[in-house]
Amino acid sequence: MKEEQREFFDIMSSFRKLNISTMLPDINHGDFGILKMIDYCHEHCEGQGVKVSNIVRCKNVPAPAVSRSLRALEQKGYIIRSVDRNDRRNTYVELTDAGYTVLRETEAIMNDFADAVFGQMGDENTKKLNAFLREFLETAEKEVALRKYKGKKGETENEENF
Repeated sequence: MKEEQREFFDIMSSFRKLNISTMLPDINHGDFGILKMIDYCHEHCEGQGVKVSNIVRCKNVPAPAVSRSLRALEQKGYIIRSVDRNDRRNTYVELTDAGYTVLRETEAIMNDFADAVFGQMGDENTKKLNAFLREFLETAEKEVALRKYKGKKGETENEENF
């Protein structure tokens, strides 16, 4: 691997390790995302809350991980769960007043953080970075599609079987 390629992956790994949760009040980054999603669905969808199955699907996170997050949020008093009276297989979640409070506080912290970081980078550099990253992502997505395994280890879609 070339030095600049290794450096890119090292930087991306460092971003994954960046512990944003240390800035947040009694909540981690993943739980913040779930609270935001519940809030968004509450504002834009009709009904008695957000189906847990929709959170799993939309967050693209395994159901046990979502369940753990919801349990932690419920124990902290940030959400309440309810079972659909017409179909007991469906569980809904809603934010409590405390959930709205911690969500708004966390959003303010994250907005302030983003303003500080991007402010130091400047608008022009941020636009260039976004354009490069978008192009890089599109290129990587195309390569992944070309190299996707068909089911047998080592065999890719663009290889022909003899």
